[in-house]
Amino acid sequence: MELDTDPTKLKAKPIIKPKVEPCDDDDELPPPPPPASGSGEDWEATTPLAAGNPFFTALIAKSHLHPKFQMWIPPRFQHRLAEPEARTAAVLHSGGKSWATSYCGHLKMKKLDAGWSEFAVDNRLLVGDACVFELVAMGAAGGLEFQVQILRGGLPAEVVTSKGLTSDQPILIVD
Repeated sequence: MELDTDPTKLKAKPIIKPKVEPCDDDDELPPPPPPASGSGEDWEATTPLAAGNPFFTALIAKSHLHPKFQMWIPPRFQHRLAEPEARTAAVLHSGGKSWATSYCGHLKMKKLDAGWSEFAVDNRLLVGDACVFELVAMGAAGGLEFQVQILRGGLPAEVVTSKGLTSDQPILIVD
């Protein structure tokens, strides 16, 4: 049996709306593997990190995107939060826009909830892109605000070996 590969005869697949996952602990996946060195073309404009603000980086893997949309907060970053074990409101800022989400600190694997999926879809994140999450505000009631920089094509090799905990140990991007 021969398959017909004529593009004019192929049926269009319907657009699938992403399923929003609740903030629960039963979908634990291991963190994505470290990036390969030497990746990194097609960079977006970046903004320098503010002095003293802690940050973490994430290389986008399949688990960060459709269908699960999981964004874990690294353990080395969690201790910098006022209430690392609490569920609290969070806002992601990027490109002049904002996305409401929640930090799920009450789970074994700390993560951002369903608002992350809207951020990922709206910013057209792809596997291999990278995000730098800079903690710019931590409210008295526990609310968090992150300025997120999207780096198309991954992190430069210099960043892969960097600790990247604060702007005292900055990420330097050289053209």
